[in-house]
Amino acid sequence: MLFVYAIFYVCRLAFSASKKGMIEQGAYTPAEIGYIGSAMLFAYAIGKIINGFIADRVNVKKYIMLGLFVSALANLLVGFHLPALMLAVVWFVNGFAQSSGAPCCVVALSRWWPRERRGTYYGIWSCSNNLGEVLAYVISAGIVVWVGKCFGPDLAWRSCFWGATAFALVGITAAWLFFGNSPEDEGLPPVPVAEKEATVDTSGGQRIALMSSAVWLVALAGGFFAASRYAIIDWGMFFLQVKKGYTEAGAATIISINSIVGAVSSAFSGIVTDVFFKSRRKGLAIAAGILNIVALSLFMLVPGCHVWLDVTAMVMFGLAVGILLTFLGGLMAVDYVPKCAAGAALGIAGMGSYIGAGLQSVISGYLIERAEDGTATLLGHTFAGGWTLDYLAVFWIAMAVFSVVCSMLAGGRKR
Repeated sequence: MLFVYAIFYVCRLAFSASKKGMIEQGAYTPAEIGYIGSAMLFAYAIGKIINGFIADRVNVKKYIMLGLFVSALANLLVGFHLPALMLAVVWFVNGFAQSSGAPCCVVALSRWWPRERRGTYYGIWSCSNNLGEVLAYVISAGIVVWVGKCFGPDLAWRSCFWGATAFALVGITAAWLFFGNSPEDEGLPPVPVAEKEATVDTSGGQRIALMSSAVWLVALAGGFFAASRYAIIDWGMFFLQVKKGYTEAGAATIISINSIVGAVSSAFSGIVTDVFFKSRRKGLAIAAGILNIVALSLFMLVPGCHVWLDVTAMVMFGLAVGILLTFLGGLMAVDYVPKCAAGAALGIAGMGSYIGAGLQSVISGYLIERAEDGTATLLGHTFAGGWTLDYLAVFWIAMAVFSVVCSMLAGGRKR
């Protein structure tokens, strides 16, 4: 599951890795690339909840292979330099296909492991996004450089998409050989569940997910968290350069720390709750949320360039992100519903996260203004004594605070 879902990221991030080449070769304008990229995000947000409900009812081994095949085909077509409007349609289809990956994996996790052990394996699986990003950027960059030297720059950006297609075929083969739909399909007994849960069918379980206030509060908490997380991903380097005077290389190094720490934190977050907290996630989620607030406050409110402090803030931020990405991204929502509705719960949680991430991008953009000389600055208020409070900082930290509040309210009875 970890490897197959990592391949989904290769097929998703090929577009990001090839943007520079497409613009330099005149294949597409920056404006065209902008709306093409947004097409995938809209499709992904819509598809996350639709595919979540579908995954509960199908053979997820076959469905994830289908999703990866459609994504491979989309990447193959993009490499032939489609007109911009046609590319937007193809990339929208790719976004919908991409949204099938996580629900299939989470449904399989719920079928293979009981709730008491699910966090351990969910946490390990959640590292797939980090693995996928490494594969996407490192391997794609290598392909682009090699093809550019041997065959010219026009084929270089195209090869990024064709390389993603080749990796998708590897992922499909891995899913066919090793991905298990359920223990029953492998001739094993089903995972035991509580007597009350055993009487619930898929339709009933999905109704429980839709009517669960706890699931929707987790989705809301995840949306606020995603706003603060993607704020650092999208604008963290910009903030360090404009507000604190870092160079581009220095800012990139500081921001990258949280990704490394976050991967380790994700892997161990589920294990910690399974072993030490009897699979109760809420307390650790609240603690991680508070750590997120502290990290963002250190990062954004302390003026001046203090490398040691900014590194510390990113380490704390990475620890918090690893836990919250696992818990609010789906695990807590899945815990609140019967096993047969795991995909529906993940879809609701995932929809909340991507809506939060998208709104953050729009609002953060409005809080950054362009001066007459073309430079970008942060909107804010200067107090007596010369201290300036950036509205961007207020917005990002407020999102983290709201996430903690929603996590606290997400009570309910776990199944």
